[in-house]
Order: sequence, then structure tokens, then C-alpha cells
Amino acid sequence: MNQIFVRTNKGEYIAGETVYGCVYLNIVRPIASKGMKLKVKGLEKCDWEYTYNEQDEDRYVSRQGEMKGKKEFFKVEIRLIDYPGGFPMGCFAYPFQYTLPQSLPGVFSKEDKQHGEVWKAAIKYRVKAEVDIPGTKHDLQVKQPLIVYSELRKPVEPVRYDKQGTVRTCCCIPRGDVLVQATMDKNSYFAGETAQIHVDVDNQSAVDIENFAVKLMRVITLKGKDDDRNYHDSLKLIDTVCENKYDGCPANSNKSRDVPLELFSKTGSSHKELQPTTGGSVVSCSYHVDIEMQVPWAPDIEIHAPVQILAPVNVQWQQWQPPSWVSQCVQTQVVGPYGVAPEVLASQAFAGIPGF
Repeated sequence: MNQIFVRTNKGEYIAGETVYGCVYLNIVRPIASKGMKLKVKGLEKCDWEYTYNEQDEDRYVSRQGEMKGKKEFFKVEIRLIDYPGGFPMGCFAYPFQYTLPQSLPGVFSKEDKQHGEVWKAAIKYRVKAEVDIPGTKHDLQVKQPLIVYSELRKPVEPVRYDKQGTVRTCCCIPRGDVLVQATMDKNSYFAGETAQIHVDVDNQSAVDIENFAVKLMRVITLKGKDDDRNYHDSLKLIDTVCENKYDGCPANSNKSRDVPLELFSKTGSSHKELQPTTGGSVVSCSYHVDIEMQVPWAPDIEIHAPVQILAPVNVQWQQWQPPSWVSQCVQTQVVGPYGVAPEVLASQAFAGIPGF
């Protein structure tokens, strides 16, 4: 049985980086194809259902619509190799390179329901190798997802926030001030990490603070169009991902304590549900940690601390095992801008790719 595999030098990249890789081909039965191509693609897309009212004669009726948004960042088709006389039998390795465009948003994938209506959103990148076999729908092909990280908005470092608020019961009666200082061990995390947060409270008011609440808030924004109605709109989804509560601080007293927050989804069953921060033009997702002093009969005194959630590692890339025949492959040069120079093949860039 003929086989094809693709392997890149890494599982995760940032915008502007060069992807180095290799397509491995094992031909044990003759095929009619005379060449192989590589496709590299990146896009963002979303869709969601919505309900609208439309006049039907003398009354209004509810109808279901669908918004869709899509943007391609790049779509490249590379002719890796041509064999005018048909593919030779044997095992072959075709090294390639492709430089990602600058300013790409990070990967994202999530679907859910809001008010019973389904929404989906994704930002994804992939590399695909394909041997086109005329006269059949079953091409010899393989795909590998690429994890592209969002650029760090700020250096990873501890952050501190200070907030002073006046407790006003019944919305207008001043009862004294509350001073809050919150320190976080850093401003960027991987999903599943625990944010180490320390809070100091100086409650100078005459009112007890019942609880400290620490929450991870997520804001997803989708932009799309209903082609049937030629109608553009956006959808903003705000939810509490996870939350912890701690004992508060009595009136006219101080309190200092650690308030760690595990950055899981609220079901706690999977890290995958906590998708990374990203900033596409069709799909965007941001997070902030809210530290709330919950005061009865008065507005809460709050700190809103932006945090960046980083994409997880490429599990499929990590778990890949090369087939035994890869070590027997004959290195075959790819000609053109996507081919790899001999000095690069001998460099660290190809050190982790089998056969180099």
C-alpha cells in the first residue's frame, strides 16, 4: 500500500517564522500521477444562528437566519516535484520550506450555544501534501495542523494593580473607603495553569466585605454577514470561565491572603475548552481576571486585570511516530523558492526531522 507522511521541524510557530519540513513518500504500487504538491493554508471563520422578525402581510413572524464570516490569511499551492514519466517505485523524502506571513492571529477553535442558538468559530493553519491521482477521488494525501501562537502583547512578568473605592450603600450614602492591592505572578498563562494571586485589602469603611471573588472572564467577538439578507452584524459572548470565592474582610480591618485561580474551563473536565487569546478580524478572544470585593447593598469594588492565555502544544505533532521505511528514504531536491539549500538541510533546522 502506498503511503505518504509530512513532518515539520516544530509543532508551534509564530507569525513570520519559517516552517521547515519534509514529505515522505513510499511507493510500492504504480500510480498514474506525475507529480506531488504541497498546500499551506491559514484562515479564520465563524457562523452563528440568530432569530429575527419579518413582516408577512399584516403580521410579524419569527425567522431563523445564519451569519457567516470568513477571511483567508494565505493559501499557497507548491509544486514539490514532477515526474513526467510517472512516479518511481521506492521511498523518497522531499524537504521544503515556507515562511509564514507577518501579523497572524493565533489559533482558536470553539463552538457552543447562546440562548439555544449554535455558534462556531475557528482560526486554523495546516500543511497538506497531496499526490493527485487522475480518475479517482481517493488522492494520496496527508494533513498536519500548525499551531500558530499569538504574539505576546507584553513581556511575561509579574503585575500589580491598585484600586481605591468608596462604599456607597443604597447607591449614594458614603460609608468609607476600601483600598485593594492585587499582585499576580505573571500576565500570560497556558490553559490549566494556576494563576498565583495575592490580595491586600484595607477596609476603612463601616461595612463588612462579605467575600473576595476571583474570576476568569472571557470575551469572544464574532463578525459576519447574512448573505440572504445582505445584513452585517457582530456577536459578543461574555462568560465566566472559572471562579473562586474566599472569606471577606470585616469593617475597619485589614486582610492579606493568597487567592489562587486554576485556569480550567468551568466544567473542569478538559483544558481544551479554554481556548487561547487571539485577535483576528472575524474571530477574537480576550480574557481578564476580575478581583471583586463583594459588598452587600452596594456596588462591588473591582480590579480588572487583562491576561493572555497561550495556545496549547501541538499534541498531534508530539505524538507522531515515523514509519520504519522513513530511514530508507532517498533525499530528493525540491527546486524553486520552496526548496531547501544543502547548508540548511545540514543545520539545526532539520536536526529533529527523520532522515536528516
